[in-house]
Amino acid sequence: MNTLNAAVIRAALAVQTRHRQLAISLRDRGDRGSGVVETIILVAGFAGLAFVVYMAVSSKVHSWIDKIPGSTSP
Repeated sequence: MNTLNAAVIRAALAVQTRHRQLAISLRDRGDRGSGVVETIILVAGFAGLAFVVYMAVSSKVHSWIDKIPGSTSP
């Protein structure tokens, strides 16, 4: 009976150790893609900001061009 108990305890400890190792490897693996997502969000944010600035400056430049005598709008 003692041999059977020892075998069951060893098997349970092996399963528990393997479970901990898998949990640690999954935790470490989860951070790999976060940098990519953050980069995509930053690039999209700056692209949106650049578009807003372009629209504001473009309309201002077109209004200045229209004020020049003899100029034609594109």
